[in-house]
Amino acid sequence: MTNAKSVSGLAVNRKRDGVFLEGELGLILDIELIEGRVLTITGENGTIRIDITEEELQHAFKPRKKS
Repeated sequence: MTNAKSVSGLAVNRKRDGVFLEGELGLILDIELIEGRVLTITGENGTIRIDITEEELQHAFKPRKKS
């Protein structure tokens, strides 16, 4: 993020190896999947990179069946 005002929350859980980041990227300028493994989203206020495969992304966007 370009400045601390863009980030509204950050939490790191070392026991579960997890990170929670909340903020405002602003207007999305670019979205790119690098080498099928890293999703990069660039906005007016910064860039976020997420380790996720193309298959995981496709699975996440599939409609869920109602139980």
